[in-house]
Amino acid sequence: MDFTLCLTHDCNLRCDYCYAGEKRPEAMAWETAKRAVDFCLAETERTARPGGSQPAAQLGFFGGEPLLEWDLLRRAHDYADKESARRGIALKKTLTTNMTLLDESKAYWLRQNGFWVGLSIDGNSAMHDALRRTAGGGGSHARCARALEHFRGPEANGEVIMVVDPRNVRHLAESVAWLIERDIRHIALNPNFSAKWPDETHSIWREAYEATASQYADTYRKGAPVRINVLDGKIRVRIQGGYAACDKCGFGKNEVSISARGNLYPCERSVGGDGDESVRIGDVFSGFDESRRRPLVALRGNTVGECSHCPLRPRCMNWCSCINLATTGAINRVSGTVCFHEKISIAAADRVAAALYTEENSAFLANFYSL
Repeated sequence: MDFTLCLTHDCNLRCDYCYAGEKRPEAMAWETAKRAVDFCLAETERTARPGGSQPAAQLGFFGGEPLLEWDLLRRAHDYADKESARRGIALKKTLTTNMTLLDESKAYWLRQNGFWVGLSIDGNSAMHDALRRTAGGGGSHARCARALEHFRGPEANGEVIMVVDPRNVRHLAESVAWLIERDIRHIALNPNFSAKWPDETHSIWREAYEATASQYADTYRKGAPVRINVLDGKIRVRIQGGYAACDKCGFGKNEVSISARGNLYPCERSVGGDGDESVRIGDVFSGFDESRRRPLVALRGNTVGECSHCPLRPRCMNWCSCINLATTGAINRVSGTVCFHEKISIAAADRVAAALYTEENSAFLANFYSL
């Protein structure tokens, strides 16, 4: 299972598109963190297949900004490491940070302890500072760019997370180029689906994805391929014939997030300010409230009738419960914005995949066909 600990509701940035709720100086107490780790490991043991492979869990640290609680993060990590080893559980560790507090010593510690780090930077300063500003209103790009130096190259232990929004999408292609120039090899485009995307932004978004796809293909031709989630994912899904059940949303079943107070939510996006009773599914002290959890899990999917006839349905992320809930108010109904995004990402991925396959690009074939 995947578990996320929201160590604090505080943050030193005030990003316009943040879904983590109102910022306040409320951090997770140590006893809550310890109980959360115990809960995560116990659930991993409970749901493991008898006689199967070694049980495994992913433990993520999130916020707010988790590096504001650096000592708590390290203490929770050390306890989780020790306990998972004692229980025979393989533990994958992740951290998502806004990078403003990420210096060389912290980057070294995260690397030495096997963390995969999500690095929130929206590319160049024009794209980033449009929406990722400090509490005082200043830009945060310069500090993030300095921290990025610790995660360059193919062996870096993290990926850049770029939020694509109608107010910054015009800078997307040049921002991807800015990252590629700095030898950033793992990039995740994370659209703000909850935003209002006026019709005039659709052509800008499509053109930005096409330009990004062309840059992606060029990195393969130069022998230094970059990974971009919306392209890699669509290429792999086409090769395998559609999303498998294990690829789809784990909302509340295989994925759980824990607020600073210890409350359980089905996804990190649903924690918010820790006040939405409609998606709260228990707490680490008493466990899951199955009367709340089961109905939410049962609603996962997409019941929009017109989607059932779409030829792109097997490759479309219409099933993401947290995005559906945030955009339509219903776990099982996809929005038009998601539909548009899936169409343009599939089209861009198919174009560059066809070109690289025809060229018999060795790096592309090795990556996607294991040749």
